[in-house]
Amino acid sequence: MKELENYHSPPIKIDMDCKQRGKFGMNRSYLKHEFLITARSKKNVPFVIFLGVLLFSYCFIFLPDQKSKESFDVEETETYLTGLKLEMNIREEKGTTGIVQRTGFPAYGWSAKQYDFYNGMLHAYQDKNFTRFLLFRIALLNKDMDEYVYDEELFKTSPYPGKDRQHLYYQTMTRYNDYIAKEHPITYGLIYEKTGLQVLKNFLIDYGFYLFLFCAIYFSNDMITRDRKYRTVLQGLPVSWYRQLNLKSLASYLYSLLLIAGFIVLGVVFMTIQFGFGYFDLKVPIMIAQETFTLADYDVISMAAFLGKTLLVIPILVFLFVRLSALLSLLFKNEWIVLFIGSLILFIDQLFVTRTTRELFGIDISFFPQTYFNFGKIPTGEKNFLVNTETITYSKGIVVLFITIIIVESLVFLFSKIINKRRFYQTR
Repeated sequence: MKELENYHSPPIKIDMDCKQRGKFGMNRSYLKHEFLITARSKKNVPFVIFLGVLLFSYCFIFLPDQKSKESFDVEETETYLTGLKLEMNIREEKGTTGIVQRTGFPAYGWSAKQYDFYNGMLHAYQDKNFTRFLLFRIALLNKDMDEYVYDEELFKTSPYPGKDRQHLYYQTMTRYNDYIAKEHPITYGLIYEKTGLQVLKNFLIDYGFYLFLFCAIYFSNDMITRDRKYRTVLQGLPVSWYRQLNLKSLASYLYSLLLIAGFIVLGVVFMTIQFGFGYFDLKVPIMIAQETFTLADYDVISMAAFLGKTLLVIPILVFLFVRLSALLSLLFKNEWIVLFIGSLILFIDQLFVTRTTRELFGIDISFFPQTYFNFGKIPTGEKNFLVNTETITYSKGIVVLFITIIIVESLVFLFSKIINKRRFYQTR
């Protein structure tokens, strides 16, 4: 009884009604018990608060002021226009407004066109006439692709900067042309991808999956080992060892999904408040081939299709990592080792795979599960682009992940028989 009083969660309530309901009632009571332990954990609560602060800061501090290649600098444009105007005035005073005889270049005429163009662009931006502003920007990019290709500050740490700049250019032009083709109002948030749906899309393509899966590892790393402190209390529960492992996994799985869903919804709401919700029929650029490296290698899918394909995989990957935590807990009996090894497995693709890695041990990387952990890059063809291959596909990714789950499930079942409840709880 003294151990029960010191236990960090409510004791499992097994009343007569529960016994009469049989296994279902027992399972439900035990599942609820484990879910509450996870939710009230002294380890998890501060982490959830930290994630909340991180989400708030990301949505209200970092994203609104985030700069990109397409960010429009008003001060820089005004300085450029001032320089052009000064040059034109000097040429007017000297009477040299014609063609430069030595080079044949119409310097004054070129400066006048540049001034009119950027002055119109500046006023459209300041007047918040973003449709007109976008038309100026599209015209500029159509005329001068070199603005991207020869920008040395862009992707300067990349092993293939020219390829990456060209890729970004095609993606940008595809998005902009879609905005003009649609009848949706063009806003600042839409152009710079700050609406709720656009931010979610970019987050999933970048590092969103890594964050979600790390949460799953963190919430499940002690789901089994925490009971070793109270083995005299819990060893006598009328629940089989394997079923106990499954219910613990299910509780961590549901808790992880609930938190992930909550943060996704909150993030979208936060960005919607500032820049609008966005539109499900917006086009997301995808790469369908690695042949010409021109627009012929690109296509589009709708925002709805992209989000449907990626969000559908979150429960699959979360389940995989929760069960992986269960397996590691049986083997090592230490929550911090489970956290370390689980995190190492999660980030192994980032740590050991480069952009020239297309095979591991002589086998195509598309057959390894770690290739699909950052799944947001799969539907868009971004992963194929990064390693210059065409073998990584959405359907293959789903198959590989399910096969991996089957293997992990089989190992959990096998080791639950080898490392039974008595052996797991015994101390040396």
